[in-house]
Amino acid sequence: MVARWASGLALIVSFYSALAWGQTGASPAEPATSGASVSAPPPVQPAGQVSAPTSVPALESSLQAITALIVSQIRGLVDRQLRENNFVLPAGARLEVSFPGTLMLPQRCSQPVVEPVMGRKPPGSAVPYVIRCAPAPGALQGPSQTVSVRVTVLKNVVVAARALSNNSIIEAGDLAMAEADIAAVGNDTLTNPADAIGRTAIRNLSAGSIVPRSALRLPMAIRSGETVRIEIVGVGFTVSSEATAMQNGATGDTIRLRNSEGQTLSGRLDPRGVVVIDIRRSD
Repeated sequence: MVARWASGLALIVSFYSALAWGQTGASPAEPATSGASVSAPPPVQPAGQVSAPTSVPALESSLQAITALIVSQIRGLVDRQLRENNFVLPAGARLEVSFPGTLMLPQRCSQPVVEPVMGRKPPGSAVPYVIRCAPAPGALQGPSQTVSVRVTVLKNVVVAARALSNNSIIEAGDLAMAEADIAAVGNDTLTNPADAIGRTAIRNLSAGSIVPRSALRLPMAIRSGETVRIEIVGVGFTVSSEATAMQNGATGDTIRLRNSEGQTLSGRLDPRGVVVIDIRRSD
């Protein structure tokens, strides 16, 4: 019964965006409980000895106390290591510390002390810590257990609310927000739906998938075969003319053109709808 109770005991510690990592005086949020579990085997009686039955509520209370102590120590170590590493939580993000799997506490674990493993610091998906228990009478050292802790930086990012097909124009109802691990998604993600609305998908996006900036483009402003105004910019002068677009282009794209003399040029389409050809030397 104790094992069943213990296996259901949750140990996720969440640090919310109110934390100011790396700033003097900041204090971590209180841990929340959800997710992974901790279990410990019941005490083993010496051979031939019969003891009075142990109260289940007493065992549960003991496990609760040991678990709370371990969680508190790990939380403190994560906080200290992040500060030592000058880690600053990004704006709008939160830090989550959790055990990704089932944690088996050493048998007869009392007065547990948690220690970091040298060279391994958060954040990370498998940050190891060692739980050391007090030795039994007459023993030189007590049992120990290494646990892997997941320290994740989570932030709300833009995801597809439904499946989006290639060349579809993104509308507000096509998007939603969801938490994602910043380390896993990279810097190409959008955090504001307004940055995606009105743009065109350049590949298929499945429902629930993250919408990266690189998967979107602005609507086409120029079509192949259209006549466009061009500006040739040199040192101290600008020459305006016209040319024929040789490809479709959106604002910010570099497109190829053909002038009236049959020459092929290339330039960047600016927000005015003008293709700018910069011939100034950078040196």
